[in-house]
Amino acid sequence: MSNERYFLDTFFVIALLNPRDQAHDDARQWLGRTRAAKEVWTTDIVLIEIADSLSATAREAAVEFVRSFGFNVNARIARMSADLLDRGLALYQSRQDKTWGLTDCISFVVMEEQGLHDALTAD
Repeated sequence: MSNERYFLDTFFVIALLNPRDQAHDDARQWLGRTRAAKEVWTTDIVLIEIADSLSATAREAAVEFVRSFGFNVNARIARMSADLLDRGLALYQSRQDKTWGLTDCISFVVMEEQGLHDALTAD
């Protein structure tokens, strides 16, 4: 198994599940690397964001992805806690020069905490 470790972001999954998305082909190419990765991290908040984003266009695909993600041997899900929310909110507040959403800030906190340097995303 590879030593690569990634953080999985909403953008990647939406592109992967939507064949009409302009990043779909790139996401499919990266999918093979994630299957061989040592760990693929995300948060339960990202999984919620995926389902919310696909609710009108690909609800069944979103349900299947969210349900199956945790069953992958290399999948890791950081669960929301009051502490994680506080740390994400502190980053969100401190970076007013950025357009990062709160979900992104929580993701950045998890990435730093887990020593992750590579994210599967485009934003």
